[in-house]
Amino acid sequence: MRLSSFLATAAFSLTAGLFVAPSAFAQDKPITGTPEFSLGIGYANVSVGSSSSELNGQNALRVDPVVSFSPFAGLPQLRLGASAGVSMVLDNSQRSLIVNNGSAVFIGSSEMPFVLFTPEARLSWRQTFGRNGEFFIEPGIGGGVALGWLNVDSEVDPDNSIDKTDVTWEARAFLHIGARVTGGTFGIEMSYMRGGDMTFADNARGDVSEFYVGVFGALQF
Repeated sequence: MRLSSFLATAAFSLTAGLFVAPSAFAQDKPITGTPEFSLGIGYANVSVGSSSSELNGQNALRVDPVVSFSPFAGLPQLRLGASAGVSMVLDNSQRSLIVNNGSAVFIGSSEMPFVLFTPEARLSWRQTFGRNGEFFIEPGIGGGVALGWLNVDSEVDPDNSIDKTDVTWEARAFLHIGARVTGGTFGIEMSYMRGGDMTFADNARGDVSEFYVGVFGALQF
């Protein structure tokens, strides 16, 4: 099985598992104020640098686990959280990277050439609506670090590769729209992240950014 197919199948299975959770999870808890573990999965478009960069506009699979809770009983709409999202570019297209200060060109490919890891703290406001408060909209912001990993194998020498990491700051604005389901919540989510400069090659460098849209399922505890 190809790596990309395996990861996509695994991600789908993780999300599906949220909706066959044991009945031990409460089914009548309010959707504001209750601690949750959420797992989001969807499409991300990741860029490092402008249109001239080899890492501009990369299509990726994003997995976004989040733990969140309300710190104030008198203000259950306000939520704090922590996430550890991972975006994986699944594309074995050939890439030409300019390295060694422009003195060499590295040509190679990989099934998963670029991975972006974004652990962050989050702050959001969950506003319910509907006759019984069964729906909600939750805008929020987050911030943390972005860790990028570029791994490309040489087309000429299989034992030669580019294996580089870089780290910078990042900030994110996000929106969740969801509803109560058995044991938790379910809905759609979207976000936009912007960060500082990353450098992997002369033509693979610049500010990092990401647009994400996906679905999420959450278990209350």
